[in-house]
Amino acid sequence: MKPRLIQIIISCALFGSVAFAGPVIQKGDVVAVCGDSLTDQREYSVDIEEYLLVCQPAPGVKTLECGWGGSTTPHFASHMGRDVMTLSPTVATIEFGVNDAGSNVMDATAADHYREGLKKLIANFQRGTTRTVIIGSPVVVDTFYFRNSKHPDVSAAQFNETLGQFGEIVKEVAASSKGVVFADLHGPMMEAMAKSKAKYGERYPFSNETDGVHGGPNYHLVMAYGFLKAMGFDGNIGTIVYDDATGSATAAGGHRVVSSRPGKIVIESSRFPFCFFHGTLDADQQSSPGQFTGNWRYGDAPILPFVPFNQDLNRYTLTVQNLKSPKAKITWGEEFREFTAAELARGINLAAEFLKNPFVKPFAAVEKAVLFKQDFETQFISHFLYDRTNLMQMAPGKSAAIDQMESGFRGVHEGLLEQCERAVKPVTHTILIEPAP
Repeated sequence: MKPRLIQIIISCALFGSVAFAGPVIQKGDVVAVCGDSLTDQREYSVDIEEYLLVCQPAPGVKTLECGWGGSTTPHFASHMGRDVMTLSPTVATIEFGVNDAGSNVMDATAADHYREGLKKLIANFQRGTTRTVIIGSPVVVDTFYFRNSKHPDVSAAQFNETLGQFGEIVKEVAASSKGVVFADLHGPMMEAMAKSKAKYGERYPFSNETDGVHGGPNYHLVMAYGFLKAMGFDGNIGTIVYDDATGSATAAGGHRVVSSRPGKIVIESSRFPFCFFHGTLDADQQSSPGQFTGNWRYGDAPILPFVPFNQDLNRYTLTVQNLKSPKAKITWGEEFREFTAAELARGINLAAEFLKNPFVKPFAAVEKAVLFKQDFETQFISHFLYDRTNLMQMAPGKSAAIDQMESGFRGVHEGLLEQCERAVKPVTHTILIEPAP
């Protein structure tokens, strides 16, 4: 990547007001999502992989889950050459900080270790095949549920301040390094936590109720937002334009009009909007794959008002021209909404207005394949490859057998990557536009 392009990307990640030169992700990239136990939870890493598969698909892009529970930057740097780097990532995301900070107030020694650990990580990636490294600032701990077992005298507020100071180190390292992009996780997470607790009450688990660190889909969606924003996507999922005067429609961005007549459009889509079926405020919904769950406290849908995921990354726009009535009833899938002629002329974001939509079940099918693959990657990368050297020492003279095991693991892994790609299938769906009283 050219230095000037790097400068533009870093400026955008830092200040947000400058347009990106273009997305970081390119055709054929291998994206390694690296970090500690938060990565190993396989939540935000799943969100990122799904987004790259179905929302902003680039040909041949593969995503790897490379999380290690309890890891720190120096620890990861010490072993990545024998595991992660053997998979030849071209882009890497890095999420560390909670363990590096040690649940303590800011400490110069810990800060120096973190800074040097980040630099070693970057150097290790760049000695290999990695073109771009995206470093995320540390996350947050829950202001109500965090219990500090290491330093009981350090409050959640104090530890969050430390994590914010560590974020400044990330920003500094990114700005002084070529081929490195800063992703702000800490800022959006602090804001989303404060606003969601103001709305739902201090007991709303932005993280979780056990340790206040390892959050659920809501927490991880904000993490995914930070990394995806840093990747430079413009957020356009597709557009549909309908003319009520003629009954004709056009579509763009991975969407094709199958048929159009007055009041009804049938679309075939190869690109999906991101879907949120991990939670809703509707307590009567049942919890099952592809549906919403009544246990909304832990879902990702309730956090949407407090993070601009749909606005910045998930715009699937329907525009209605020349509406013959003051308002129209739009039906998409099982739900309908009413909009004024002015709103429809400006365009509505279907992904935001219709959380329960025809893409939810196909999206869930993709998630099932991604989760299965990432579960396998945990065993393959952070266990087998990580411990391969120890295996060789424990079983001298068995190197050929261990090599055969590794070959088998890699073959299974390739098959699972292909299975994720095959899970993405075009979706045919219908939009109804009817006069509203």
